Amino acid sequence: MLAAIQQVVSRYAQVIAKATGIDVEVVDTSFTRIAGTGMYAEGVGLSIMDEGEVYRHAMRMGQSVFMENPREHPLCRRCPKRQACRETLSLCTPIMDGGMVAGIIGLVCFTDTERQKVLSNRETYIDFLDQIAEFISLKLSDQRKLTRVEEFSDLMLQILNVNNRGIIVFNAKGGVSYVNTQARVDLGLTKADPPASLEVKRTGDTLSDLDEFVVTIQGRKTVLVGNLVELVSRDAGFASVLVFDSLPKMTQRMSTFTGQEKLYPAQIILGRSRSIVKLKKLIAQVASSTSTVLITGESGTGKELVARAIHEASDRRDKPFVPINCGAIPDALLESELFGYAGGAFTGASTKGKIGKFELAHRGVIFLDEIGTLPLYLQVKLLRVLQERSFSRLGSNRTIDVDIRIIAATNEDPVELIRQGRFREDLYYRLNVIPMETPPLRDRPEDIDVLAEHFLRKYCALFGKEAALPGTGLLAALKSYPWPGNVREFENAIEFMVNMMHDGGPLHEGLLPGKLRDSLAGRAVTANPHEDATDAPLLSLPELERRAIITALARFRGAANPKRQAATALGISLATLYRKVKEYGVEG
Repeated sequence: MLAAIQQVVSRYAQVIAKATGIDVEVVDTSFTRIAGTGMYAEGVGLSIMDEGEVYRHAMRMGQSVFMENPREHPLCRRCPKRQACRETLSLCTPIMDGGMVAGIIGLVCFTDTERQKVLSNRETYIDFLDQIAEFISLKLSDQRKLTRVEEFSDLMLQILNVNNRGIIVFNAKGGVSYVNTQARVDLGLTKADPPASLEVKRTGDTLSDLDEFVVTIQGRKTVLVGNLVELVSRDAGFASVLVFDSLPKMTQRMSTFTGQEKLYPAQIILGRSRSIVKLKKLIAQVASSTSTVLITGESGTGKELVARAIHEASDRRDKPFVPINCGAIPDALLESELFGYAGGAFTGASTKGKIGKFELAHRGVIFLDEIGTLPLYLQVKLLRVLQERSFSRLGSNRTIDVDIRIIAATNEDPVELIRQGRFREDLYYRLNVIPMETPPLRDRPEDIDVLAEHFLRKYCALFGKEAALPGTGLLAALKSYPWPGNVREFENAIEFMVNMMHDGGPLHEGLLPGKLRDSLAGRAVTANPHEDATDAPLLSLPELERRAIITALARFRGAANPKRQAATALGISLATLYRKVKEYGVEG
Protein backbone atom coordinates (compact mmCIF):
# COMPACT_ATOMS: atom_id res chain seq x y z
CA MET A 1 0.00 0.00 0.00
CA LEU A 2 2.96 2.36 0.64
CA ALA A 3 3.84 2.13 -3.05
CA ALA A 4 0.48 3.82 -3.83
CA ILE A 5 1.67 6.98 -2.00
CA GLN A 6 5.35 6.71 -2.91
CA GLN A 7 5.68 10.42 -3.73
CA VAL A 8 4.27 11.39 -0.33
CA VAL A 9 6.60 8.92 1.42
CA SER A 10 9.61 10.29 -0.50
CA ARG A 11 8.77 13.85 0.58
CA TYR A 12 8.58 12.79 4.24
CA ALA A 13 11.92 10.97 3.89
CA GLN A 14 13.44 14.20 2.58
CA VAL A 15 11.93 16.12 5.54
CA ILE A 16 13.48 13.68 8.03
CA ALA A 17 16.88 13.84 6.33
CA LYS A 18 16.92 17.64 6.24
CA ALA A 19 15.73 17.98 9.83
CA THR A 20 18.22 15.49 11.25
CA GLY A 21 21.09 15.61 8.77
CA ILE A 22 21.03 11.81 8.76
CA ASP A 23 20.13 9.48 5.86
CA VAL A 24 16.80 7.68 6.06
CA GLU A 25 15.00 4.90 4.18
CA VAL A 26 11.43 3.58 4.10
CA VAL A 27 10.61 -0.03 3.26
CA ASP A 28 7.28 -1.81 2.92
CA THR A 29 6.28 -5.22 4.28
CA SER A 30 7.86 -6.99 1.30
CA PHE A 31 11.19 -5.32 2.20
CA THR A 32 11.18 -3.23 -0.94
CA ARG A 33 12.73 0.21 -0.47
CA ILE A 34 9.99 2.74 -1.17
CA ALA A 35 12.03 5.89 -0.44
CA GLY A 36 15.57 6.76 0.57
CA THR A 37 18.03 9.65 0.91
CA GLY A 38 21.77 9.84 0.42
CA MET A 39 23.32 6.44 -0.17
CA TYR A 40 19.84 4.84 -0.04
CA ALA A 41 18.40 6.93 -2.88
CA GLU A 42 19.88 4.76 -5.63
CA GLY A 43 18.35 1.61 -4.15
CA VAL A 44 14.72 2.79 -4.27
CA GLY A 45 12.61 0.01 -5.72
CA LEU A 46 15.10 -2.71 -4.78
CA SER A 47 14.71 -5.44 -2.17
CA ILE A 48 16.67 -5.47 1.12
CA MET A 49 15.37 -8.87 2.14
CA ASP A 50 18.89 -10.14 2.96
CA GLU A 51 19.74 -7.31 5.37
CA GLY A 52 16.51 -6.46 7.12
CA GLU A 53 16.71 -8.35 10.43
CA VAL A 54 16.02 -5.27 12.56
CA TYR A 55 13.15 -4.26 10.31
CA ARG A 56 11.68 -7.77 10.58
CA HIS A 57 11.77 -7.52 14.33
CA ALA A 58 10.09 -4.10 14.33
CA MET A 59 7.38 -5.44 11.99
CA ARG A 60 6.76 -8.46 14.20
CA MET A 61 6.62 -6.36 17.41
CA GLY A 62 4.77 -3.43 15.88
CA GLN A 63 6.92 -0.96 17.81
CA SER A 64 10.10 1.09 17.45
CA VAL A 65 13.53 -0.50 17.85
CA PHE A 66 16.54 1.58 18.99
CA MET A 67 20.00 0.01 18.58
CA GLU A 68 22.97 1.95 19.99
CA ASN A 69 25.53 -0.64 18.78
CA PRO A 70 24.12 -2.41 15.73
CA ARG A 71 26.85 -5.02 15.16
CA GLU A 72 26.76 -6.10 18.81
CA HIS A 73 22.94 -6.31 19.06
CA PRO A 74 21.51 -9.87 19.24
CA LEU A 75 19.27 -9.16 16.26
CA CYS A 76 22.27 -8.50 14.08
CA ARG A 77 24.03 -11.77 14.77
CA ARG A 78 22.02 -13.50 12.01
CA CYS A 79 22.74 -10.81 9.44
CA PRO A 80 25.06 -12.17 6.66
CA LYS A 81 26.60 -8.70 6.22
CA ARG A 82 27.31 -8.12 9.89
CA GLN A 83 31.10 -7.96 9.63
CA ALA A 84 31.03 -5.44 6.78
CA CYS A 85 28.33 -3.27 8.37
CA ARG A 86 29.32 0.38 8.88
CA GLU A 87 26.21 1.41 10.85
CA THR A 88 26.91 3.07 14.20
CA LEU A 89 23.26 3.51 15.29
CA SER A 90 19.87 2.44 14.00
CA LEU A 91 16.40 3.69 14.83
CA CYS A 92 13.45 2.05 13.04
CA THR A 93 9.79 3.00 13.52
CA PRO A 94 6.79 1.07 12.15
CA ILE A 95 4.23 2.77 9.92
CA MET A 96 0.79 1.51 10.89
CA ASP A 97 -2.19 1.08 8.55
CA GLY A 98 -5.10 0.48 10.86
CA GLY A 99 -3.98 -2.35 13.10
CA MET A 100 -1.42 -3.69 10.64
CA VAL A 101 2.18 -2.69 9.93
CA ALA A 102 2.52 -1.19 6.45
CA GLY A 103 6.27 -0.51 6.52
CA ILE A 104 9.30 0.78 8.44
CA ILE A 105 11.08 4.14 8.65
CA GLY A 106 14.78 3.51 9.23
CA LEU A 107 17.08 6.30 10.52
CA VAL A 108 20.66 5.02 10.21
CA CYS A 109 23.89 6.63 11.49
CA PHE A 110 27.26 5.88 9.86
CA THR A 111 29.58 8.15 11.88
CA ASP A 112 30.23 8.68 15.56
CA THR A 113 29.21 12.33 15.18
CA GLU A 114 25.77 11.32 13.89
CA ARG A 115 25.53 8.69 16.61
CA GLN A 116 26.28 11.19 19.39
CA LYS A 117 23.77 13.64 17.95
CA VAL A 118 21.00 11.06 18.19
CA LEU A 119 22.04 9.75 21.58
CA SER A 120 22.10 13.24 23.07
CA ASN A 121 18.45 13.78 21.98
CA ARG A 122 17.21 10.21 21.93
CA GLU A 123 13.56 10.81 22.92
CA THR A 124 13.27 13.74 20.53
CA TYR A 125 14.39 11.64 17.57
CA ILE A 126 12.07 8.77 18.54
CA ASP A 127 9.10 11.15 18.89
CA PHE A 128 9.97 12.84 15.60
CA LEU A 129 9.97 9.55 13.70
CA ASP A 130 6.76 8.51 15.45
CA GLN A 131 5.10 11.73 14.27
CA ILE A 132 6.29 11.23 10.69
CA ALA A 133 5.06 7.62 10.81
CA GLU A 134 1.68 8.90 12.03
CA PHE A 135 1.50 11.42 9.16
CA ILE A 136 2.23 8.68 6.66
CA SER A 137 -0.42 6.47 8.34
CA LEU A 138 -3.01 9.23 7.87
CA LYS A 139 -2.05 9.51 4.22
CA LEU A 140 -2.44 5.75 3.90
CA SER A 141 -5.92 5.99 5.40
CA ASP A 142 -6.84 8.77 2.97
CA GLN A 143 -5.45 6.75 0.09
CA ARG A 144 -7.44 3.71 1.14
CA LYS A 145 -10.63 5.77 1.27
CA LEU A 146 -9.82 7.30 -2.10
CA THR A 147 -9.16 3.84 -3.53
CA ARG A 148 -12.50 2.61 -2.21
CA VAL A 149 -14.26 5.63 -3.74
CA GLU A 150 -12.52 5.05 -7.07
CA GLU A 151 -13.35 1.35 -7.01
CA PHE A 152 -16.96 2.14 -6.12
CA SER A 153 -17.12 4.72 -8.92
CA ASP A 154 -15.67 2.25 -11.38
CA LEU A 155 -18.20 -0.34 -10.23
CA MET A 156 -21.07 2.14 -10.59
CA LEU A 157 -19.92 3.03 -14.10
CA GLN A 158 -19.83 -0.65 -14.98
CA ILE A 159 -23.35 -1.08 -13.60
CA LEU A 160 -24.53 1.94 -15.60
CA ASN A 161 -23.10 0.40 -18.75
CA VAL A 162 -24.73 -2.96 -18.00
CA ASN A 163 -28.08 -1.15 -17.63
CA ASN A 164 -30.02 -1.54 -20.90
CA ARG A 165 -31.39 2.00 -20.61
CA GLY A 166 -29.63 5.13 -21.72
CA ILE A 167 -28.27 7.36 -18.94
CA ILE A 168 -27.07 10.96 -19.31
CA VAL A 169 -25.79 12.98 -16.34
CA PHE A 170 -25.90 16.80 -16.59
CA ASN A 171 -23.92 19.39 -14.63
CA ALA A 172 -25.36 22.50 -13.01
CA LYS A 173 -24.87 24.55 -16.19
CA GLY A 174 -26.75 22.03 -18.34
CA GLY A 175 -23.64 20.51 -19.87
CA VAL A 176 -23.11 16.76 -20.06
CA SER A 177 -20.94 15.13 -17.38
CA TYR A 178 -21.44 11.50 -18.34
CA VAL A 179 -23.06 9.37 -21.06
CA ASN A 180 -23.28 5.61 -20.59
CA THR A 181 -22.62 3.09 -23.35
CA GLN A 182 -26.30 2.33 -24.03
CA ALA A 183 -27.07 6.03 -24.42
CA ARG A 184 -24.27 6.34 -26.97
CA VAL A 185 -25.72 3.39 -28.92
CA ASP A 186 -29.27 4.79 -28.87
CA LEU A 187 -28.09 8.28 -29.85
CA GLY A 188 -25.64 7.09 -32.49
CA LEU A 189 -22.61 8.49 -30.64
CA THR A 190 -19.12 7.06 -30.81
CA LYS A 191 -16.68 7.20 -27.91
CA ALA A 192 -14.92 10.05 -29.67
CA ASP A 193 -18.04 12.22 -29.94
CA PRO A 194 -18.04 15.03 -27.35
CA PRO A 195 -21.11 14.65 -25.11
CA ALA A 196 -21.20 18.41 -24.58
CA SER A 197 -22.69 18.81 -28.08
CA LEU A 198 -25.93 17.19 -26.89
CA GLU A 199 -29.16 19.18 -26.36
CA VAL A 200 -32.27 17.79 -24.63
CA LYS A 201 -35.77 19.32 -24.73
CA ARG A 202 -38.96 18.01 -23.15
CA THR A 203 -41.89 18.01 -25.64
CA GLY A 204 -44.58 18.00 -22.95
CA ASP A 205 -46.08 14.70 -24.15
CA THR A 206 -46.01 11.43 -22.23
CA LEU A 207 -46.11 7.66 -22.62
CA SER A 208 -47.58 6.08 -19.50
CA ASP A 209 -45.56 7.71 -16.66
CA LEU A 210 -42.64 8.63 -18.94
CA ASP A 211 -41.99 12.01 -20.53
CA GLU A 212 -41.07 12.50 -24.15
CA PHE A 213 -37.84 14.28 -25.09
CA VAL A 214 -36.24 15.40 -28.35
CA VAL A 215 -32.46 15.06 -28.26
CA THR A 216 -30.44 17.03 -30.81
CA ILE A 217 -26.89 15.88 -31.56
CA GLN A 218 -24.91 17.58 -34.31
CA GLY A 219 -28.17 18.58 -36.02
CA ARG A 220 -29.63 15.07 -35.75
CA LYS A 221 -32.88 14.71 -33.74
CA THR A 222 -33.91 11.60 -31.80
CA VAL A 223 -37.17 11.08 -29.87
CA LEU A 224 -36.79 9.44 -26.44
CA VAL A 225 -39.06 8.61 -23.52
CA GLY A 226 -37.87 8.57 -19.92
CA ASN A 227 -37.50 10.59 -16.74
CA LEU A 228 -35.33 13.61 -16.01
CA VAL A 229 -34.57 13.76 -12.27
CA GLU A 230 -32.81 16.45 -10.25
CA LEU A 231 -29.95 15.12 -8.11
CA VAL A 232 -29.23 16.16 -4.52
CA SER A 233 -25.48 16.66 -4.80
CA ARG A 234 -22.87 19.15 -3.58
CA ASP A 235 -20.88 18.43 -6.73
CA ALA A 236 -21.91 20.85 -9.50
CA GLY A 237 -20.91 18.20 -12.03
CA PHE A 238 -23.88 16.05 -11.01
CA ALA A 239 -27.05 18.17 -11.10
CA SER A 240 -29.57 15.97 -12.94
CA VAL A 241 -29.86 12.64 -14.72
CA LEU A 242 -31.94 11.51 -17.70
CA VAL A 243 -32.80 7.79 -17.81
CA PHE A 244 -34.42 6.90 -21.11
CA ASP A 245 -35.35 4.44 -23.84
CA SER A 246 -35.85 4.99 -27.53
CA LEU A 247 -39.50 4.71 -28.58
CA PRO A 248 -39.08 1.39 -30.45
CA LYS A 249 -37.22 -0.15 -27.53
CA MET A 250 -39.84 1.02 -25.03
CA THR A 251 -42.63 -0.39 -27.20
CA GLN A 252 -40.79 -3.69 -27.50
CA ARG A 253 -40.32 -3.83 -23.72
CA MET A 254 -44.01 -3.09 -23.14
CA SER A 255 -45.02 -5.83 -25.57
CA THR A 256 -43.08 -8.41 -23.55
CA PHE A 257 -45.59 -7.89 -20.72
CA THR A 258 -48.58 -8.88 -22.87
CA GLY A 259 -47.78 -12.59 -22.64
CA GLN A 260 -47.70 -12.95 -26.43
CA GLU A 261 -45.51 -15.94 -27.16
CA LYS A 262 -42.92 -15.28 -29.84
CA LEU A 263 -42.96 -18.05 -32.42
CA TYR A 264 -41.47 -18.55 -35.83
CA PRO A 265 -43.87 -18.67 -38.80
CA ALA A 266 -43.64 -22.47 -39.15
CA GLN A 267 -44.84 -22.77 -35.57
CA ILE A 268 -47.36 -19.97 -35.44
CA ILE A 269 -49.60 -21.16 -38.30
CA LEU A 270 -50.72 -24.78 -38.00
CA GLY A 271 -51.80 -26.94 -40.89
CA ARG A 272 -50.62 -29.08 -43.79
CA SER A 273 -53.37 -28.38 -46.30
CA ARG A 274 -52.44 -27.01 -49.70
CA SER A 275 -53.90 -23.57 -48.90
CA ILE A 276 -51.93 -23.27 -45.63
CA VAL A 277 -48.68 -24.45 -47.23
CA LYS A 278 -49.20 -21.86 -49.98
CA LEU A 279 -49.87 -19.16 -47.37
CA LYS A 280 -46.69 -20.01 -45.46
CA LYS A 281 -44.62 -19.81 -48.64
CA LEU A 282 -46.09 -16.40 -49.43
CA ILE A 283 -45.28 -15.18 -45.92
CA ALA A 284 -41.65 -16.28 -46.28
CA GLN A 285 -41.46 -14.64 -49.71
CA VAL A 286 -42.73 -11.18 -48.68
CA ALA A 287 -41.41 -11.00 -45.10
CA SER A 288 -38.22 -9.13 -46.04
CA SER A 289 -40.17 -6.49 -47.96
CA THR A 290 -41.49 -3.22 -46.53
CA SER A 291 -44.58 -3.20 -48.77
CA THR A 292 -48.03 -2.91 -47.24
CA VAL A 293 -50.01 -6.14 -46.81
CA LEU A 294 -53.80 -6.55 -46.83
CA ILE A 295 -55.06 -9.78 -45.23
CA THR A 296 -58.64 -10.82 -45.94
CA GLY A 297 -60.55 -13.73 -44.52
CA GLU A 298 -63.45 -14.72 -42.28
CA SER A 299 -63.42 -14.05 -38.55
CA GLY A 300 -61.39 -16.56 -36.60
CA THR A 301 -59.17 -17.66 -39.48
CA GLY A 302 -55.99 -16.26 -37.91
CA LYS A 303 -55.35 -12.96 -39.71
CA GLU A 304 -53.37 -11.55 -36.77
CA LEU A 305 -51.31 -14.75 -36.62
CA VAL A 306 -50.38 -14.21 -40.27
CA ALA A 307 -49.38 -10.61 -39.49
CA ARG A 308 -47.23 -11.76 -36.58
CA ALA A 309 -45.68 -14.46 -38.74
CA ILE A 310 -44.66 -11.82 -41.31
CA HIS A 311 -43.17 -9.72 -38.51
CA GLU A 312 -41.29 -12.67 -37.01
CA ALA A 313 -39.83 -13.69 -40.37
CA SER A 314 -38.66 -10.16 -41.22
CA ASP A 315 -35.60 -8.17 -40.21
CA ARG A 316 -37.96 -6.14 -38.00
CA ARG A 317 -38.54 -9.10 -35.67
CA ASP A 318 -36.64 -7.36 -32.84
CA LYS A 319 -38.63 -4.15 -33.33
CA PRO A 320 -42.17 -3.42 -32.11
CA PHE A 321 -45.28 -5.22 -33.33
CA VAL A 322 -48.21 -2.95 -32.46
CA PRO A 323 -51.70 -4.43 -33.04
CA ILE A 324 -54.83 -2.30 -32.92
CA ASN A 325 -58.43 -3.34 -33.54
CA CYS A 326 -60.01 -0.41 -35.38
CA GLY A 327 -63.51 -1.77 -34.74
CA ALA A 328 -63.04 -2.01 -30.97
CA ILE A 329 -62.32 1.71 -30.39
CA PRO A 330 -65.02 4.42 -30.58
CA ASP A 331 -64.65 6.69 -33.60
CA ALA A 332 -64.20 9.74 -31.36
CA LEU A 333 -61.09 8.20 -29.77
CA LEU A 334 -59.65 6.34 -32.74
CA GLU A 335 -57.64 9.22 -34.24
CA SER A 336 -55.94 10.06 -30.94
CA GLU A 337 -55.30 6.35 -30.35
CA LEU A 338 -53.65 5.92 -33.74
CA PHE A 339 -51.78 9.22 -34.04
CA GLY A 340 -51.62 10.59 -30.48
CA TYR A 341 -52.47 14.12 -29.37
CA ALA A 342 -50.86 17.22 -27.92
CA GLY A 343 -51.64 18.30 -24.37
CA GLY A 344 -55.14 19.80 -24.08
CA ALA A 345 -55.95 19.04 -27.76
CA PHE A 346 -59.61 18.39 -26.93
CA THR A 347 -61.99 18.33 -23.99
CA GLY A 348 -60.94 15.60 -21.58
CA ALA A 349 -57.48 15.25 -23.12
CA SER A 350 -54.53 14.91 -20.75
CA THR A 351 -52.53 18.08 -20.31
CA LYS A 352 -49.40 16.01 -20.90
CA GLY A 353 -50.49 14.73 -24.30
CA LYS A 354 -50.16 11.17 -25.56
CA ILE A 355 -48.04 9.18 -28.00
CA GLY A 356 -50.03 7.27 -30.63
CA LYS A 357 -49.74 3.71 -31.90
CA PHE A 358 -48.12 4.74 -35.20
CA GLU A 359 -45.31 6.45 -33.35
CA LEU A 360 -44.89 3.48 -31.02
CA ALA A 361 -44.51 1.23 -34.06
CA HIS A 362 -41.54 3.25 -35.39
CA ARG A 363 -39.04 0.90 -37.10
CA GLY A 364 -41.45 -1.98 -36.56
CA VAL A 365 -44.88 -3.16 -37.76
CA ILE A 366 -48.35 -1.81 -37.06
CA PHE A 367 -51.26 -4.21 -37.55
CA LEU A 368 -54.61 -2.54 -38.30
CA ASP A 369 -57.32 -5.16 -37.78
CA GLU A 370 -60.87 -4.58 -39.01
CA ILE A 371 -59.61 -1.80 -41.27
CA GLY A 372 -63.02 -1.72 -42.98
CA THR A 373 -64.53 -0.04 -39.90
CA LEU A 374 -62.15 2.93 -40.13
CA PRO A 375 -64.12 6.21 -40.53
CA LEU A 376 -63.72 7.93 -43.91
CA TYR A 377 -62.00 11.01 -42.46
CA LEU A 378 -59.35 8.79 -40.86
CA GLN A 379 -58.95 6.88 -44.10
CA VAL A 380 -57.74 10.15 -45.63
CA LYS A 381 -55.13 10.61 -42.89
CA LEU A 382 -54.03 6.98 -43.16
CA LEU A 383 -53.61 7.41 -46.92
CA ARG A 384 -51.32 10.39 -46.27
CA VAL A 385 -49.25 8.35 -43.82
CA LEU A 386 -48.89 5.59 -46.41
CA GLN A 387 -47.72 8.10 -48.99
CA GLU A 388 -45.44 10.31 -46.89
CA ARG A 389 -44.56 8.13 -43.85
CA SER A 390 -45.20 11.14 -41.60
CA PHE A 391 -48.08 12.66 -39.64
CA SER A 392 -48.93 15.13 -36.89
CA ARG A 393 -50.50 14.44 -33.56
CA LEU A 394 -54.00 15.72 -32.96
CA GLY A 395 -53.73 19.40 -31.98
CA SER A 396 -50.05 19.66 -32.93
CA ASN A 397 -48.19 21.16 -35.88
CA ARG A 398 -45.04 19.12 -35.32
CA THR A 399 -44.44 16.61 -38.12
CA ILE A 400 -43.35 13.16 -36.97
CA ASP A 401 -41.50 10.90 -39.38
CA VAL A 402 -41.94 7.15 -38.95
CA ASP A 403 -40.35 4.07 -40.45
CA ILE A 404 -43.10 1.46 -40.25
CA ARG A 405 -44.57 -1.44 -42.19
CA ILE A 406 -48.36 -1.44 -42.27
CA ILE A 407 -50.31 -4.71 -42.30
CA ALA A 408 -54.09 -4.34 -42.48
CA ALA A 409 -56.81 -6.96 -42.19
CA THR A 410 -60.55 -7.19 -42.72
CA ASN A 411 -63.21 -9.90 -42.61
CA GLU A 412 -65.36 -7.96 -45.07
CA ASP A 413 -65.04 -7.80 -48.83
CA PRO A 414 -63.13 -4.57 -49.57
CA VAL A 415 -64.60 -4.30 -53.09
CA GLU A 416 -68.12 -4.49 -51.64
CA LEU A 417 -67.19 -1.85 -49.04
CA ILE A 418 -66.01 0.44 -51.86
CA ARG A 419 -69.28 -0.17 -53.75
CA GLN A 420 -71.23 0.81 -50.62
CA GLY A 421 -69.17 4.02 -50.23
CA ARG A 422 -67.73 2.90 -46.89
CA PHE A 423 -64.13 2.54 -48.04
CA ARG A 424 -61.94 4.72 -50.21
CA GLU A 425 -60.82 3.09 -53.43
CA ASP A 426 -57.44 4.88 -53.44
CA LEU A 427 -56.73 3.64 -49.89
CA TYR A 428 -57.67 0.11 -50.91
CA TYR A 429 -55.09 0.13 -53.70
CA ARG A 430 -52.46 1.55 -51.33
CA LEU A 431 -53.13 -1.20 -48.80
CA ASN A 432 -53.56 -4.05 -51.26
CA VAL A 433 -49.95 -4.07 -52.52
CA ILE A 434 -49.51 -7.63 -51.23
CA PRO A 435 -52.90 -9.35 -50.86
CA MET A 436 -53.24 -12.41 -48.66
CA GLU A 437 -56.25 -14.53 -47.80
CA THR A 438 -56.67 -16.80 -44.80
CA PRO A 439 -58.72 -19.86 -45.83
CA PRO A 440 -61.76 -20.88 -43.74
CA LEU A 441 -61.45 -24.06 -41.69
CA ARG A 442 -64.28 -25.82 -43.55
CA ASP A 443 -62.18 -25.66 -46.75
CA ARG A 444 -59.22 -27.42 -45.16
CA PRO A 445 -60.56 -30.43 -43.17
CA GLU A 446 -57.16 -32.14 -43.47
CA ASP A 447 -55.86 -29.61 -40.93
CA ILE A 448 -58.39 -30.72 -38.27
CA ASP A 449 -56.09 -33.50 -37.01
CA VAL A 450 -53.12 -31.14 -36.54
CA LEU A 451 -55.20 -28.45 -34.86
CA ALA A 452 -56.98 -30.92 -32.58
CA GLU A 453 -53.69 -32.44 -31.41
CA HIS A 454 -52.17 -29.00 -30.80
CA PHE A 455 -55.09 -27.59 -28.80
CA LEU A 456 -55.59 -30.80 -26.85
CA ARG A 457 -51.95 -30.74 -25.80
CA LYS A 458 -52.22 -27.06 -24.91
CA TYR A 459 -55.34 -27.31 -22.72
CA CYS A 460 -54.47 -30.63 -21.09
CA ALA A 461 -51.20 -29.03 -19.96
CA LEU A 462 -53.02 -25.87 -18.89
CA PHE A 463 -55.60 -27.75 -16.81
CA GLY A 464 -53.14 -30.32 -15.46
CA LYS A 465 -54.84 -33.29 -17.13
CA GLU A 466 -53.26 -36.32 -18.74
CA ALA A 467 -53.27 -35.86 -22.51
CA ALA A 468 -55.88 -37.76 -24.52
CA LEU A 469 -55.94 -38.21 -28.29
CA PRO A 470 -59.23 -37.78 -30.21
CA GLY A 471 -60.81 -40.95 -31.53
CA THR A 472 -61.61 -41.49 -35.21
CA GLY A 473 -65.29 -40.95 -34.53
CA LEU A 474 -64.64 -37.58 -32.92
CA LEU A 475 -62.30 -36.49 -35.73
CA ALA A 476 -64.93 -37.47 -38.30
CA ALA A 477 -67.53 -35.41 -36.42
CA LEU A 478 -65.15 -32.41 -36.21
CA LYS A 479 -64.45 -32.62 -39.94
CA SER A 480 -68.13 -32.77 -40.83
CA TYR A 481 -68.98 -29.54 -38.97
CA PRO A 482 -68.76 -26.32 -41.08
CA TRP A 483 -67.09 -24.22 -38.30
CA PRO A 484 -68.61 -20.81 -38.98
CA GLY A 485 -66.31 -19.38 -36.30
CA ASN A 486 -63.31 -21.10 -37.88
CA VAL A 487 -60.16 -21.83 -35.81
CA ARG A 488 -61.33 -19.61 -32.96
CA GLU A 489 -64.54 -21.63 -32.59
CA PHE A 490 -62.61 -24.87 -33.02
CA GLU A 491 -60.19 -23.96 -30.22
CA ASN A 492 -63.06 -23.04 -27.91
CA ALA A 493 -64.71 -26.42 -28.60
CA ILE A 494 -61.51 -28.29 -27.74
CA GLU A 495 -61.08 -26.24 -24.56
CA PHE A 496 -64.66 -27.11 -23.55
CA MET A 497 -64.09 -30.82 -24.18
CA VAL A 498 -60.88 -30.90 -22.12
CA ASN A 499 -62.80 -29.27 -19.27
CA MET A 500 -65.52 -31.92 -19.53
CA MET A 501 -63.40 -35.06 -20.02
CA HIS A 502 -62.01 -37.28 -17.29
CA ASP A 503 -58.27 -37.16 -16.70
CA GLY A 504 -56.68 -39.13 -19.56
CA GLY A 505 -59.89 -39.44 -21.57
CA PRO A 506 -61.68 -40.98 -23.33
CA LEU A 507 -62.31 -38.07 -25.66
CA HIS A 508 -65.48 -38.61 -27.70
CA GLU A 509 -68.11 -36.57 -29.53
CA GLY A 510 -70.46 -36.79 -26.58
CA LEU A 511 -68.22 -34.21 -24.90
CA LEU A 512 -68.73 -31.63 -27.65
CA PRO A 513 -70.51 -28.39 -26.68
CA GLY A 514 -74.28 -28.87 -26.78
CA LYS A 515 -74.91 -26.43 -29.63
CA LEU A 516 -72.27 -28.09 -31.79
CA ARG A 517 -73.49 -31.60 -30.90
CA ASP A 518 -77.09 -30.70 -31.71
CA SER A 519 -75.98 -29.19 -35.01
CA LEU A 520 -74.18 -32.39 -35.96
CA ALA A 521 -77.22 -34.47 -34.97
CA GLY A 522 -79.56 -32.20 -36.95
CA ARG A 523 -77.34 -32.42 -40.02
CA ALA A 524 -77.45 -36.23 -39.81
CA VAL A 525 -81.26 -36.28 -39.55
CA THR A 526 -81.88 -33.74 -42.35
CA ALA A 527 -79.43 -35.28 -44.77
CA ASN A 528 -81.03 -35.44 -48.24
CA PRO A 529 -81.98 -39.11 -48.89
CA HIS A 530 -82.22 -38.37 -52.62
CA GLU A 531 -78.69 -37.01 -52.88
CA ASP A 532 -76.77 -38.42 -55.80
CA ALA A 533 -74.75 -41.36 -54.45
CA THR A 534 -71.81 -40.42 -56.62
CA ASP A 535 -71.58 -36.95 -54.96
CA ALA A 536 -72.34 -37.86 -51.33
CA PRO A 537 -69.45 -38.68 -48.94
CA LEU A 538 -69.22 -42.43 -48.36
CA LEU A 539 -69.43 -43.40 -44.65
CA SER A 540 -68.69 -46.78 -43.11
CA LEU A 541 -71.53 -48.83 -41.58
CA PRO A 542 -70.13 -48.39 -38.01
CA GLU A 543 -70.00 -44.62 -38.57
CA LEU A 544 -73.60 -44.59 -39.82
CA GLU A 545 -74.65 -46.65 -36.78
CA ARG A 546 -72.76 -44.35 -34.41
CA ARG A 547 -74.40 -41.25 -35.90
CA ALA A 548 -77.84 -42.86 -35.69
CA ILE A 549 -77.30 -43.55 -31.98
CA ILE A 550 -76.18 -39.94 -31.38
CA THR A 551 -79.27 -38.64 -33.21
CA ALA A 552 -81.64 -40.91 -31.30
CA LEU A 553 -80.17 -40.01 -27.92
CA ALA A 554 -80.35 -36.31 -28.75
CA ARG A 555 -83.96 -36.57 -29.96
CA PHE A 556 -85.28 -38.28 -26.82
CA ARG A 557 -83.16 -36.38 -24.31
CA GLY A 558 -85.46 -34.99 -21.61
CA ALA A 559 -88.23 -37.53 -22.30
CA ALA A 560 -89.34 -40.23 -19.86
CA ASN A 561 -87.03 -43.24 -20.16
CA PRO A 562 -85.01 -41.59 -22.98
CA LYS A 563 -82.64 -44.53 -23.59
CA ARG A 564 -85.51 -47.04 -23.83
CA GLN A 565 -87.30 -44.79 -26.34
CA ALA A 566 -84.07 -44.32 -28.30
CA ALA A 567 -83.52 -48.10 -28.39
CA THR A 568 -87.10 -48.66 -29.56
CA ALA A 569 -86.72 -46.04 -32.31
CA LEU A 570 -83.51 -47.71 -33.46
CA GLY A 571 -85.07 -51.16 -33.42
CA ILE A 572 -82.58 -52.60 -30.91
CA SER A 573 -82.77 -53.77 -27.31
CA LEU A 574 -81.88 -51.52 -24.41
CA ALA A 575 -78.92 -53.79 -23.56
CA THR A 576 -77.65 -53.51 -27.14
CA LEU A 577 -77.95 -49.72 -26.96
CA TYR A 578 -75.87 -49.63 -23.76
CA ARG A 579 -73.27 -51.84 -25.40
CA LYS A 580 -73.13 -49.70 -28.51
CA VAL A 581 -72.90 -46.49 -26.48
CA LYS A 582 -69.88 -47.89 -24.65
CA GLU A 583 -68.35 -49.31 -27.85
CA TYR A 584 -68.52 -46.02 -29.75
CA GLY A 585 -67.70 -43.84 -26.76
CA VAL A 586 -70.95 -41.91 -27.17
CA GLU A 587 -72.09 -39.80 -24.23
CA GLY A 588 -75.13 -41.56 -22.79
